[in-house]
Amino acid sequence: MKEENIAYAEKIAYRLRRIMEIIDLDVPGFADFLDKSTPHLYGILNGSRPLSESLAREIGDKLGFDGIKIFNLNSNIPNYINRSEPLLRFKNDNKKNVEYFLSSKSKRSIDSFINEVLIKSGFFDNRYKYLKEITTYCQEELSREFRKDELSKGLRYAVFKGVLKSMKRPILLNDGSLGSRKVDVYFR
Repeated sequence: MKEENIAYAEKIAYRLRRIMEIIDLDVPGFADFLDKSTPHLYGILNGSRPLSESLAREIGDKLGFDGIKIFNLNSNIPNYINRSEPLLRFKNDNKKNVEYFLSSKSKRSIDSFINEVLIKSGFFDNRYKYLKEITTYCQEELSREFRKDELSKGLRYAVFKGVLKSMKRPILLNDGSLGSRKVDVYFR
């Protein structure tokens, strides 16, 4: 595939993700809403399969806008699509299926929570943070508590993926002084 075709396919995939954000559906929910297979949608989102004109029209019909506008990179995706009748019915019928909705994703997955809530909160913007500070911030500011070492595992995975960075620093003791043992601290 030519480079410009690849770049265009990526932009179309981005616009499809934007539609999913507006209507608060994750890939499984969007696939079910459109009555398509999940691998079909993942193929479009990762660029291995093009978005067909008929699927674009179908998306538009279900969401109450001209689906062909998905292909026009200069047109905005309208925000009113989140109020379409078929979408509201689908959400009501599937409200107990939390894996369908983007808004519940960060509640289900520590990885999503770190990427989509914690990092975007700006908490890591000014300096490195100790696990104890991150845990307190999550509890007090973000109303999220974790089981045992769930948060530390999630943070290490974020470092592995390159979303966060870490280094060893002297441990921060309860009285605010530094100890001799070295622990991981996290930053962007």
